Amino acid sequence: MAEPGANGPAAIDFTTHAGLLPPTEGVANLAPSEALAFARAGALLVDLRESYETNFRVFDVEEVLYLPWSRFAERSGVLPKDRALILADAAGVYPRLAARMLEAEGYANLAKLSGGMIDWDAEGFPVRRDALYELGGQCACKIRTRVGANPLLEKAAAGAESAPRAANKEFPMTRVLFLCVHNSARSQMAEAFLKRIGGDRFEVESAGLEPGRLNPFVVRAMAEKGVDISGNGTKSVFDLHAAGRQFDVVVTVCSKDAAERCPVFPGRVERRHWPFDDPSSMKGTEEEIMAGVRRVRDEIEAAVRDFAAGR
Repeated sequence: MAEPGANGPAAIDFTTHAGLLPPTEGVANLAPSEALAFARAGALLVDLRESYETNFRVFDVEEVLYLPWSRFAERSGVLPKDRALILADAAGVYPRLAARMLEAEGYANLAKLSGGMIDWDAEGFPVRRDALYELGGQCACKIRTRVGANPLLEKAAAGAESAPRAANKEFPMTRVLFLCVHNSARSQMAEAFLKRIGGDRFEVESAGLEPGRLNPFVVRAMAEKGVDISGNGTKSVFDLHAAGRQFDVVVTVCSKDAAERCPVFPGRVERRHWPFDDPSSMKGTEEEIMAGVRRVRDEIEAAVRDFAAGR
């Protein structure tokens, strides 16, 4: 039987663990009490829940790696083979499948959290909660959160979390470039929102085909959302390309014609096109222009939220 903490993390060996529950297909099943003891002794808890499932409740242990099941097949290689891994989800559904995949890739020191977050929480083990994100509704068809975003990401980015965060390991940051014509409005808003919403999961920049000056209406509109971009500079996408910069995702937020002028960055780059109206082309009174800029701002924020939630 593996004794958690006997000689540090290296002493944890789930292949010889004889615990409270029988193994499944040769992989150890851990009761919540056992999982907590092993996590405190140095095992790495791998949370397979999707981002929307981490709203309201998260495992409150020293080290958690968030690897959503929808991305597991392509990202499982980030998991260390020299660590004892505890696979967990909401109810104990996906860890069995994940264990099979990892065993095929040469991972051996694996265990599954029986019952997932449901049993963990029911037995009173450490969970961080946020009442703003608690599910509510009259029936299952109307169930929703009060806020709808991910507290792990937004609160960390805004610095609003009062309790110390666990030292969460993440898979490698996704490098994202937002591109528009002048880098003066739409791409600046998208960059600022993803930095705020995505926390430390993304490395974000913005640039333009013909860099100009920041749009003052955009600066005002973002300030209304509590985001200060007044000190931002504008950059040329061609300068980034010449410098050999690499990105995983390039998102054009201008017209399709302008998007086609973007240089091709090296490596495997995912290209997305989000067409938004150009704030610099808006006409009318100051209030009419601001109304148009606010509309575009809110559309960009919604698109960024969807993008961040899906990765």
